[in-house]
Amino acid sequence: MSQRERGRQVTVVERMTTTGDPSSFERALVDYARHRESAKGFEALVTAACPDRPGSYVHLDQWSTLDRLLQASHEAGHEDGPSPVRHPGLGPGTTSTSELMVTVGRMTVGGELSDAAHVVLVRAVLDGPPKQFELDFGALVAQCVSDSGFGGSDLLRSAADPRVYLGVLWWLDAEACARVRAGDGYRSRLAGLSAAAEVGEEPTRVLRVA
Repeated sequence: MSQRERGRQVTVVERMTTTGDPSSFERALVDYARHRESAKGFEALVTAACPDRPGSYVHLDQWSTLDRLLQASHEAGHEDGPSPVRHPGLGPGTTSTSELMVTVGRMTVGGELSDAAHVVLVRAVLDGPPKQFELDFGALVAQCVSDSGFGGSDLLRSAADPRVYLGVLWWLDAEACARVRAGDGYRSRLAGLSAAAEVGEEPTRVLRVA
């Protein structure tokens, strides 16, 4: 990662799969996800279930810079780097993988990521020019902006593999998310991303556990 990239916002994207009880797991997961909120440099998090894959979850942990993330990890005793350590409450039936990603572009429209009710992830592995893909993703976001329920977007690029991107689109209510995603313009722009990449879209349900 270059010095310029170290100064950008970074996100740890962690995916978890469990064979345990969903209700108990989700409560433990939300507790686990919030353990860094008071750290200096922490900016936002979202923890969500993947309805299309029962037992699967994704957690996005955003930091102002890589240095802030490394400092928080060091203070927590994670000497191996920024990858989160599994909370004991998540149990032995849980497996997880994590990926460090750098913010390429961000747009806040109706609310912050932390306000999201529904998040859609668009993962892409490029086989074409990055600039063209980034422009095409911007066109997809443009299809969402006019809806009052749209919250905003992030476009993230893997720190390990510059061909790998993750688009994050968030909505403030479920109806708005369904309405936009069902529209011809959105579907057309999403299909257009495949011209420069292998693309997969994944809707998620944000966890709200008291």
